[in-house]
Amino acid sequence: MIDKQGDMHPGDIRNLFIFCICSLVLYFLFDHFYAQPTAEALRQQQKAQAEIIDIEAPGGTKVTKLRPREDVLGESARLSLSNDKIFGSLTLKGGRIDDIGFSKHFETLEKKKNVVLLSPKATEFPRYVDYGWVAKEKNVKVPGHDTLWQVRGNDKLTPNAPLTLVWDNGAGLVFSRRIEIDDKYVFKITQDVANNTGAAVTLYPFGLITQTGIPKDFEGRWISHEGPIGYIGEELHEISYKKLKKEPTLTRQTTSGWLGFTDKYWLTTLIPPQAENVKYRFNYIPSQTDPKKGRYQVDFLGAPIEIASGKNGNVSSHVFAGVKEVFTLEDYGKNLGIANFDLAVDFGMFYFMTKYVFFYALHFFGTLTGNMGIAIILMTLIVRTAVFPLTNISYKSFAKMKKVSPQIMELREKHGDDKAALQKELMEMYGREGVNPLAGCFPIIVQIPIFFAFYKVLFATIEVRHAPFFGWIQDLSAPDPTSVFNLFGALPYDVPTFLQIGVWPCIMLVAMIFQKKLNPPPQDQLQRDMMAYFPFIITYVLSRFASGLVIYWTISAILSIIQQAIIMRRLGVPIYLFDKDEMDAQMKEAVDKGPDVHPLAEMVEEDVEEALFGEHDDEPKKDIKPLKPKKKKKKK
Repeated sequence: MIDKQGDMHPGDIRNLFIFCICSLVLYFLFDHFYAQPTAEALRQQQKAQAEIIDIEAPGGTKVTKLRPREDVLGESARLSLSNDKIFGSLTLKGGRIDDIGFSKHFETLEKKKNVVLLSPKATEFPRYVDYGWVAKEKNVKVPGHDTLWQVRGNDKLTPNAPLTLVWDNGAGLVFSRRIEIDDKYVFKITQDVANNTGAAVTLYPFGLITQTGIPKDFEGRWISHEGPIGYIGEELHEISYKKLKKEPTLTRQTTSGWLGFTDKYWLTTLIPPQAENVKYRFNYIPSQTDPKKGRYQVDFLGAPIEIASGKNGNVSSHVFAGVKEVFTLEDYGKNLGIANFDLAVDFGMFYFMTKYVFFYALHFFGTLTGNMGIAIILMTLIVRTAVFPLTNISYKSFAKMKKVSPQIMELREKHGDDKAALQKELMEMYGREGVNPLAGCFPIIVQIPIFFAFYKVLFATIEVRHAPFFGWIQDLSAPDPTSVFNLFGALPYDVPTFLQIGVWPCIMLVAMIFQKKLNPPPQDQLQRDMMAYFPFIITYVLSRFASGLVIYWTISAILSIIQQAIIMRRLGVPIYLFDKDEMDAQMKEAVDKGPDVHPLAEMVEEDVEEALFGEHDDEPKKDIKPLKPKKKKKKK
């Protein structure tokens, strides 16, 4: 309130003064009791996180002399672990889980060497899991990578016998680590601290997976992600090794998630406590001397645990170290309360189709028949049945175009080199005869996602790896091992990998050539040459793909030939599979003489132009229906 002379009322001055005093008091109370403790907690958490990075080698990784894996495993005291799925050991020095192999999965079909997932430091391709604590107070000694743990109770880890490791820091803190394993691939890690120091201590629990360099079986194919992976909060992170080197740190803080490293068929992940505030991080630490030996690491830092004197503090989390079996991942996701754990299998952009249609069906038929090759053939029959309406339209269009070949020849003879007149007459003839070239292309385009999804299943799922068919195909996830260049093994020499074009690719080539003979002849030289070479190109390309995919393509092509032949016979179109088609020969000669015509391109161009710019003002609106004859344009 202001009086007549413009001075503030004394009561208002008092109120303003009281407001300022209260504001200052509230500010200092907020700063002292909330802002400063929060900032200090954040600094401590960042400091603790930094200490996790430097557990191995502060300032960057150091290249050590590599030694054979068996020698490294024999250099330190170890405790064995095993169940029906995995076997290995953990070291007492550091308490790391750094030795795991698979009992039922081998590197090659000869089954001489088991697949190894984890290996200790100083081996050629090390990857291991470590757990521990970071202390808020500087003078608190916590276990590190050189700590020698003592065993309490069992000295072998099995599903029925957990392990307990104990270490006394000599200053009143006793650390224990209880490790349990189930009958498949999950470890439960329970860390406990007994505080007898006479004062409260604050500790941050952490877990990490670290690996030096890139795994030896890394394929780096675009079709499936390999490298750091995690589902954190509500977001899937698939980070390539190359990207992590460029952006060395990625952090997220949330109350749910998992993170780790994925290979093509194997997975190592940390599953922190859920429903707690946890900091997740992907990290890369470069090597001081060798850029190929940098260290990739994923880790989590849990919420601080304050342990009063005379009390205990503990925290539990899980580690998955195993095979990417879809149903197993789904079960763990449900039982452990973690979201989207099955996304560790890269089903790609067509996730629903790839997983819920092709994978489930292929797994069902594989289990039913006991042979994944037969399952692929049954799946091919189902796919062909599902797309039958589309392929029927396509093949009818092809048959009609082949049927009008004599009319096309007449038009070519009539117009000679007059390309414009020939193009116009062809378009009118297509409309008059109800021929729609687009009808033959669209169904093929629609089937591309189906092919891609099926390929994803064959490439990325463990269920197809080392799965035999019949005869020489003993691994449906690998290329056909035979080659036409040594007469499929009849000649006593090996051929280079790029010349391995096996029996099944050759069968596929024959089927594609027959399929091409049923198609209408192209109306220009470029398209004709492309169609002539396409079967050979696709055969060479697919010969290096999974043999299961080649079997799918071959059976699909054979079924297409049968379907197309039936349609042509119904429409009265002659079929020439083994004999020479005189009309095709004449058409080839006519196309060689020219001119090249593209009625399909002109029809598409006309429709696009009308869609973009509308129809001309002096022309009536046209109802574009490709299957009906086109009306002649009339001027008003």
